[in-house]
Amino acid sequence: MKAVILAGGFGTRLRPISSTRPKPMVPVLGKPNLQYILEALEKVSEIDEIILSVHYMRGEIREFIQERMVDYPKDIRFVNDPMPLETGGALKNVEDYVSDDFLVIYGDVFTNFDYSELIKAHKENDGLITVALTKVYDPERFGVVIVDEEGKIIDFEEKPRKPKTNLVDAGIYMVNKEVLKEIPKNKEVYFEREILPKFVSQGLVYGYRMPKEYYWIDLGTPEDLFYAHQIALDQLSRENGYMILGENVEIPEDVEVQGPVYIDNNAKIGHGVKIKAYTYIGPNTIIEDKAYIKRSILLGSDIIKERAELKDTILGEGVVVGKNVIIKENAVVGDYARINDNLVIYGAKILPWKKVEEYEAYIRIKLDPTKVRPELTPERCPLGLPECIYKKFKAIAGEKPPCDECIENQWLF
Repeated sequence: MKAVILAGGFGTRLRPISSTRPKPMVPVLGKPNLQYILEALEKVSEIDEIILSVHYMRGEIREFIQERMVDYPKDIRFVNDPMPLETGGALKNVEDYVSDDFLVIYGDVFTNFDYSELIKAHKENDGLITVALTKVYDPERFGVVIVDEEGKIIDFEEKPRKPKTNLVDAGIYMVNKEVLKEIPKNKEVYFEREILPKFVSQGLVYGYRMPKEYYWIDLGTPEDLFYAHQIALDQLSRENGYMILGENVEIPEDVEVQGPVYIDNNAKIGHGVKIKAYTYIGPNTIIEDKAYIKRSILLGSDIIKERAELKDTILGEGVVVGKNVIIKENAVVGDYARINDNLVIYGAKILPWKKVEEYEAYIRIKLDPTKVRPELTPERCPLGLPECIYKKFKAIAGEKPPCDECIENQWLF
């Protein structure tokens, strides 16, 4: 049996972290999510070959497989999408390489689910598709399903405004090859929106509820990445204690650590540093004296200078944070960006290789793009800082309401 991993998406909502790496290569505790999926599939005896459907930055994925997964015991085949085909079009593109039933996994799913359970459930029903289901707190972000007593899905709605339930499509499927006949070739087709509802109406789709002991996270946003690290750190701390250290870590006795915290290989921590719960410090990172880090993710090779403060922040690789800098409120900093000394950054998304030199601040505000008007934004920033995001929205709204993407991504730098 084949397993298809859909790994061609752009990961727009994860930018700027996904600006320099494909979405399946976004790491959790230093390990790419794709590696978690492959390691789980290695344990599934029914799977003899993995098919990677790739497009965006596919060279990064191929390089990872060739260098880091060279001893992987199962065959891995690459299938390149000639253009963005979305989930349904990407499945159609692998039609020549699958037979009968096959497993489908979205490359942004972070889970410890045992895929063999879904395979078994699919064999026991008479449907063409079996969907792994899980319960979430925010079902409006996902495909919401209703199942009958026999497990058949009788209603499916993708990203509804008013969800009927909190049971959702987990992005893991068993699919019969007959389904692919309904998908046109070389066209953008959404499997969840266009294909799945069609077979639901025919009574050919079943659901399998993932047991409660499995965690499941869609790595779609920076908030999801924070949550994935929290889950992973909780799992590790049960086995290894609340402070997990890699090899060759330098950490003085006067460092204050409140776990769970993971400090990866070759990291160097200065004197008087405070590291608070749910922080991951990536390999080769240098943290200078009296820095303060709380619930932050540092992917690796970063430099945090004296007295810098990071709270609820994600740093890409090779970021340099200057002295006395404060970064907080779910800020995301792209690879190799440089933050000058004495700056305060709230919630901004900073592009890779960007050099931030001016004293700028960002306040996260939720705006309805259909209702934004110049008179609704204040004249002055509540923090009293120049170049406030309010001024930017005021300027945009004077001409036309900002689009959904502008508001969702909220770029400042």
